Amino acid sequence: MSSLGLVSAQAAEPDPLIGAPVFNNPAGSESEQYTIYQQLARIIDRVPAGGYIEMSWFEFGVSYTTDTTNKPNIPARLVKAHQRGVNVRTILDNNVKDNGRSNDDWPAYKTLAPELGTSDSASSFIILCPNHKGCIAKRKIYDDTYAYNHNKFLLASKIVLNSGANVSNVVFQSSGNLGEWDAHTSWNNAVTWSEAASFANYHHYFGDQVSSRAGSGNDNYYWVGDSANQFKTHFFPRKETNGDLNQASTDTIVSILNSVSCSYTGETDGKKHQTDVRIVMWSFSRVAVAEKLASLVRAGCWVDVAYTNMNDGVKNALSSSNLGGKEMGLTKCAVAWQGRNLRPHSKYMLIDGAYDDDQIPRVFTGSHNYAISALRNADESLIRIRSPEVHEAYLRQNFYKVRDTCSGKIAPG
Repeated sequence: MSSLGLVSAQAAEPDPLIGAPVFNNPAGSESEQYTIYQQLARIIDRVPAGGYIEMSWFEFGVSYTTDTTNKPNIPARLVKAHQRGVNVRTILDNNVKDNGRSNDDWPAYKTLAPELGTSDSASSFIILCPNHKGCIAKRKIYDDTYAYNHNKFLLASKIVLNSGANVSNVVFQSSGNLGEWDAHTSWNNAVTWSEAASFANYHHYFGDQVSSRAGSGNDNYYWVGDSANQFKTHFFPRKETNGDLNQASTDTIVSILNSVSCSYTGETDGKKHQTDVRIVMWSFSRVAVAEKLASLVRAGCWVDVAYTNMNDGVKNALSSSNLGGKEMGLTKCAVAWQGRNLRPHSKYMLIDGAYDDDQIPRVFTGSHNYAISALRNADESLIRIRSPEVHEAYLRQNFYKVRDTCSGKIAPG
């Protein structure tokens, strides 16, 4: 099917960016606030008849009814896709109580349920994970932390660009939920790519969410994709082996950081360099991760963290008394701006330097907070991107801006 067969008003919009990230600016114009929505809509609009869309999200709380280029209406775009012959399959969490509303109370669900149906055996559907559970993760931890589906991804079997060229195996992975707060009050990121292997992994994971929904689940579901892929997948939950939720040896982020060497000789210039680790994080409560970061600071790495929420255990682990006389960057984010409290909702880490046996910059992003629940009892996805270009985009287009806005070095906007 050519691009002429797609909805003409949306097909005239620019193509989505493939192989690159996009970032919203909550202090910017409406178009800048909804950049991630625009990227998502442009993928949805370009899936041809006979193709499919699969998406899994924590919150789908869009409540506005307008649909414009700057501020696209994602439920409306999904309805149009379905009506032109695209199979649309959607999984939502059932725990979200935003202003007392769950996902099935929001207009998005009420719009899509009559259009797609709610039977997961059909070719199209919108379904909810069980109440107080994920679709795969089922167990409750501590006394009050129920399992949940925290994913934020969309798969498109194929899209047709404005030129008529086809792009298959498209994955869109975001840090943001589909609510207005995620656009106008928080910083988020999303990255889109085309890679057969990682697409197949996400497709398999989505299928496991569907098939596990009605069962007892799997609290040790964790598996990863092939390290040879440019986009390496990690899917959760991951269970501890010793009964300790804080166990470091089964913490994926600790394992990633264990592969970092802080001093290395550059392959291109022959000079000594330090490895840089930079993090933007909504929720940081895993002490094992903080302790590993502190050890990297002591070993000579530069570590720079901008965060929204951090518990006392992590703060103590990253305190100056634990850094061996070295320094790190640690920036609390809460920026008063035009009646809103701007803060990062992203969950990413940038590594630039020596990692395992190479020096290729990496980005780790997705829906995965550095919180205990994200590791132990949530349906989550984390993607490792091995790419100097993608790393540079995150660093130059987002990290410095978020950190420096949070610190007060630069004004919002």
